[in-house]
Amino acid sequence: MHIFLFAVPALLPLILAQGPNDPDFYNTVAEIYSGPACDAASFVWADPIFGRGGTCQLLDRNDNTPDIISYKVTAQYPGCSATLYTDDGCLSTAYPAPVGVCVEAADEKPFVKAFVECPFS
Repeated sequence: MHIFLFAVPALLPLILAQGPNDPDFYNTVAEIYSGPACDAASFVWADPIFGRGGTCQLLDRNDNTPDIISYKVTAQYPGCSATLYTDDGCLSTAYPAPVGVCVEAADEKPFVKAFVECPFS
């Protein structure tokens, strides 16, 4: 698992160098945690959110991620903002996820989806 600790710095140039019309554009990169408080002991990996934004996106795209209990955005394309949800339709309580802030849902419900809004969405 420690190999993923280096993923965040490796993804940062892709956010800054690519634009919304580039293939594999990352609008947001975050650290995901299987426990509360973004504690290093529960760090899973750095996870990019792809695309132009404007859609409710599944966080566990490959069905291989433990429950995401806490989430911290580490980088974001300028003008974009992420909001996290604990349901499949982005209809539950909205949890804004600003850069550098550890976010948790009430009662440690796992985050399931994200909605990223960007100026070009």
